[in-house]
Amino acid sequence: MKRHTLKYLLLFAQIFGINHSIIAQTPILERPISLKVNNISVPNALEMIAKQGSFSFSYNSEIIDVNSKIDLVIVNKPVLDVLNRIFKGTFNYKVRGQYIILQKNEQNQETKSFVLTGYVVDYQSDKTLSKVTIYDRKSLSSSITNQYGFYRIKLSPSELPIRLTISRSDYEQGSILIKSAQTTYQDVHLKPIKREINFNPPIEDNSIEKMDSLKSLKPRHEEALLTLPVSPNAFPDITDESIFPTSPIFDSTLYESRWDMFKKRLGKVLVSRSQRINAQNIKDSLSRGFQFSVLPFLGTNRLLSGSIKNDYSVNLLMGYSGGVRKLEVGGLINGVRRDVEGIQLAGLANIAGGTLSGVQASSLLNIVGHNDGGLQLSAGLNTIIRESSGWQIASINFAHRVLEGGQQIGLINICDSTDTTPVGLLSFVGSGNGYKRLELAVDENETVSFTFKTGVRKFYNILALHYNFLRTQEVFGLGYGIGRAYELGRAWMFNTDLTANVLVEYDEISPNVATLWKFDMMFEKQIAQNVAVTFGPSIKYLMINQYNSVYWKTTPFSRIPSFEPLIASENSSFWIGFQMGIRIRSR
Repeated sequence: MKRHTLKYLLLFAQIFGINHSIIAQTPILERPISLKVNNISVPNALEMIAKQGSFSFSYNSEIIDVNSKIDLVIVNKPVLDVLNRIFKGTFNYKVRGQYIILQKNEQNQETKSFVLTGYVVDYQSDKTLSKVTIYDRKSLSSSITNQYGFYRIKLSPSELPIRLTISRSDYEQGSILIKSAQTTYQDVHLKPIKREINFNPPIEDNSIEKMDSLKSLKPRHEEALLTLPVSPNAFPDITDESIFPTSPIFDSTLYESRWDMFKKRLGKVLVSRSQRINAQNIKDSLSRGFQFSVLPFLGTNRLLSGSIKNDYSVNLLMGYSGGVRKLEVGGLINGVRRDVEGIQLAGLANIAGGTLSGVQASSLLNIVGHNDGGLQLSAGLNTIIRESSGWQIASINFAHRVLEGGQQIGLINICDSTDTTPVGLLSFVGSGNGYKRLELAVDENETVSFTFKTGVRKFYNILALHYNFLRTQEVFGLGYGIGRAYELGRAWMFNTDLTANVLVEYDEISPNVATLWKFDMMFEKQIAQNVAVTFGPSIKYLMINQYNSVYWKTTPFSRIPSFEPLIASENSSFWIGFQMGIRIRSR
């Protein structure tokens, strides 16, 4: 019997120790209190609260009326909530060690400000809610509930009356109307957003009886997180603290997942956590004519910058806003969460998560989610994560898909598919409608050529490598060109290619250099799924570099061509040759 008693005592001590440890780790003002008293004095009530919460109160006895009596019924509420119920927001509470210091709340006459405090609570479960935004549309004052659901927002009497908006992405929006400049305490209850669950009849049972039973069912509702709207400007989940929103309507491809990762990392570096949470919570469309910022978290848009669309923005170093209507100028970086309708000018980079229908211009980088008839200009890189019906002009252009009306002009163009013709030194188009060929061919001079063609059928780029090892003096060549392919049907195609090639012939003393212009007219016949043979005539014009003639020991590029050319001189030759080979084709 004694053994069992000792066992229970040890178990009780262990449980008590665990509970005491949990209480000790919880901030004093957030420790849960349960209390039921009737007609008790305030000092006695404070003593009971302090004993249950394992702390002490410190206050001047003159500020509390010892004769006042109170009635309280509290079940598992934070100490702060209990104190506000007792003092109605007329006291301030400061924590020093294991003490709560009570101070009479007096309005600041210099700043003429007052404070609203309270908890945001789930309407159904009565649980406190963290990461809830409380804000004023006019003054842009804002606050976010902490992990215990508590908020504190400072307001100005000059803005009265004030309607505060309470918003979280997965809850219906609430509001508080404030008519007097008094520091007070007020709890707010929010209702979860509900979605309708549709019933689909099972395929295996479509009998009349089963269908009639399904018709009699009424749609039921259940609590759920906010359903993301199907649009490029959809709000992400509250746990996704990215600088910009993510759209659910596009496939999760590799580059888009990297874009999401980039947005999250960039947001955590450049934008404060409060700004990210506010941007995800706020459902209203906020606007301001002008904003100025030094850094994304230091500007006139305050902590609501990610939800505010500005007509004009000036960012000394870096800025962050919800959108641009007319003009945004940044010393280094401009960051916009949604759409750019006007002009963005940045020293280094412009980044927008929504749609561009205006202009982005920078020296290094432009990034936008979707280009709707806009223009990107950069000496470095232009990137469109999704679709583009606008223009890109830069050293390197990248887009997921280029629609009709869109255009890429640059040294290097990259896209998954395009409805137009990219123009550049090299254009890489993916499996959508890209044209790619790897070709191994031989010509009338017994020169072996290895060629890579990339772009689209209407216009592609050509990179060529030539080598002739059968001659007494070996010839090596590099070439670049452009071409077009024509569909003939029944696995036949026809190409017209124009290339410029630099040929080098190794002489005994110094290499001989020449330029070979080629115009190839080649037929292609598909013989397997990704294999084709090619053949056709070539018009060629060879120009020999005359400035090295004093070093020549033999006739440069002799027997090129191996037959009598149509036109020949000491430094040039013109003839018609042929070429045949095999190709590996993309489609």
